[in-house]
Amino acid sequence: MDPEKFEALAEDLARQHGDLPLWLAAARTGAEELREQAQRCVEAFRRRAQALGAAQLGSVSVSPVAADEKHVDCVQFGVERGRSLLLCVAIANAQGGKIRLVGPFKRGKAEGPCGDFPLRGPEVEAALEQRMLDLLRQASSV
Repeated sequence: MDPEKFEALAEDLARQHGDLPLWLAAARTGAEELREQAQRCVEAFRRRAQALGAAQLGSVSVSPVAADEKHVDCVQFGVERGRSLLLCVAIANAQGGKIRLVGPFKRGKAEGPCGDFPLRGPEVEAALEQRMLDLLRQASSV
């Protein structure tokens, strides 16, 4: 095997995606801001559940923002409880990026529903809030 072929491939791909690092930085900033809001809401849910003696409801996590599992032009974070998952994918592009919310859905099942929203603002915040509430209701039912 020839490592130089892999270096050449890296150079070719980096050249093809010349502006992508700048676009990804903007997408990551938007995703980090949304993630912080999601984390605050999950912490509030946990605290209140604990105070009510319902600590079993608090097993909810918000993952860090990381590279998307499927695409090089995206970053993502997830909110999950058990097998229930909601993905928040920040898609980088020349227009400033957008957010795609996927779920909530059960891990191992078909992903969806999906919806695209602006990278920032009340529309994406309201959509994320509603989907998080849906996830918590669905994943906490008996």
